[in-house]
Amino acid sequence: MNTLPVPPVLRSRQHLMSLGLMAAPDTLPIQQDGTTYTMAQEVCWLDASHFAIGRWDGSMSIFNFQSSPNQGPVITNAVNSPAYAGVQMITYLATDLFVTANDAQSLIVWSSPTGTWTDLSTVQRLSYPAALGVANSGASFLSPDGQTRFLAVGHENGYLSIWSGSSAGFGLVLLRSVDLRAAHPVNPWNLHNIRGVALVSQDAASSYVVTGSEDGNLTVVRVPDGQIMSVVVYNPAAQRGINSLAYSAQGLLVANCSVGPTDKNLWYYAIDLQTWAITCTASANLVVNTAAAQVFNFDVIWGATAGGPCWFSSTEEGYLWMGTVTPTAIAITGRQQVTSPLGAAIATTPAGNLAFVAYDIYQFTTL
Repeated sequence: MNTLPVPPVLRSRQHLMSLGLMAAPDTLPIQQDGTTYTMAQEVCWLDASHFAIGRWDGSMSIFNFQSSPNQGPVITNAVNSPAYAGVQMITYLATDLFVTANDAQSLIVWSSPTGTWTDLSTVQRLSYPAALGVANSGASFLSPDGQTRFLAVGHENGYLSIWSGSSAGFGLVLLRSVDLRAAHPVNPWNLHNIRGVALVSQDAASSYVVTGSEDGNLTVVRVPDGQIMSVVVYNPAAQRGINSLAYSAQGLLVANCSVGPTDKNLWYYAIDLQTWAITCTASANLVVNTAAAQVFNFDVIWGATAGGPCWFSSTEEGYLWMGTVTPTAIAITGRQQVTSPLGAAIATTPAGNLAFVAYDIYQFTTL
């Protein structure tokens, strides 16, 4: 097994090849000394017309929707070293402000005073204990009274860090970290990366987020005190962990890698906002080649069309999938091959602008 950081989809392929369950690619009798992965890991909307892309080579670029394929990025920055597996987390904070992963013990807050993103600058470096690891996911939101901005960050080593600052997103300080590691990870590598964090609900005093990790746990955590409200393994029979999650009033969607003919790579859950119980209500396998040893669901998001709420997913086979849900079922509207096989990061806006980013950038309008 390659000990260097590799994208999860490739790590899973390597493992199946080592077990003889997937054919190895054709090779030459030469030694490869290193690989630079330029595939996208994260995409995040910064405002109604600009989105940021984080890649595995450690770069981050900001693009203008619709003009980006022809004009190139508004700005490109090197964020963290490729040794830390690229820019895995980009999270909107407030108007003209966002935060990214940096290295194994820090985040970076970025600002554009003019709102054009051409004058991008760093305004704060947020340090934390190295034991937490690189940031993999994040969510920011205002406190119920609107006076405080909270940031919840999922980390490589299975911890959730909780930060607070001004309502405008400045002056963030670390309040605490919460250990969310599963005792018995579903993956074969003992990984605990928290790949998804989403706000679920708020009451008069607290906010509640749900996290999903590569060790298989879905966990509801109360902010700001870090109290764990509930924990469940997303699929007790899983062979791989969680890659992405999305929450809305429709419920919770979870993306993973399906291994073998009976596994699923998209799961749907209901969260009881009184007891915080997490209940699986449906699952589906987004796959074209049913003989494939694995089909990695790279990302899942909630979106909207003229017909109402829907979901989108991007899979290893290079497809963009679309569908809807009922309380007990996942319905698939259809699929479209967009890029070569590997997978893509996706994000959408309330206005229906959808960015689909692999090596190249594809843009869609859903409304």
